[in-house]
Amino acid sequence: MAPSQPALRTVTPGSDLGKCFQQVRAQTEVLIQPLSAEDCQLQSMPDVSPAKWHLAHLTWFFETFVLERFEPGFTPFNPGFRVLFNSYYNGVGAKYPRPQRGLISRPSLEEILAYRAQVNERVLAAGRLADQGELAQLVTLGLHHEQQHQELLLTDIKHALSFNPQHPAYARRWPLAGIHPQPMRWHGYAGGLTDHGFDVGQDGGFAFDNETPRHRVYIARLIWRTGW
Repeated sequence: MAPSQPALRTVTPGSDLGKCFQQVRAQTEVLIQPLSAEDCQLQSMPDVSPAKWHLAHLTWFFETFVLERFEPGFTPFNPGFRVLFNSYYNGVGAKYPRPQRGLISRPSLEEILAYRAQVNERVLAAGRLADQGELAQLVTLGLHHEQQHQELLLTDIKHALSFNPQHPAYARRWPLAGIHPQPMRWHGYAGGLTDHGFDVGQDGGFAFDNETPRHRVYIARLIWRTGW
């Protein structure tokens, strides 16, 4: 069965951050609807992660960076998750080896989904997400982080299922969104000095730190082809 897809909300200035939070978090779980618990355990090579690990790591982000700082009387869902589902955040503490994530059979997928549900409720209760303070900024960062992982999750599970000789398909309905081939054509760019990096007027109110500061760079004359 193909996953039913809610309209994915874009996190932009003026958005209802609480609704964005619920919708982006729900979209991640929509992506695992075609999968079994066994599918969610697969790690097909050291450079990918099991779907179950993605689900937990994304929840770890909100628990670690939002709830620990803003929830009165914070108590972790499971203290062991702090190491188990850290990825590369060296300042937070120790990490479980990435190549061995597929060996983590416990906690179960059911417990990971319960972890997500509890943290969701606690984040929404932690403060007014409509306020453009530090809490809202961290939640916005977490949602962009989650949307990146949605692409990774789908890529990783498709790679894992490609090794299954009987049922390699992720979903019967593919592609999941409408794709219209574009005609081949050439594009040219005259080159010269141009502004490069985040611009709030063009890009909205959110940027990762490696997109700033905006600066001028020289680009050589380019010609490239697009289309299928």
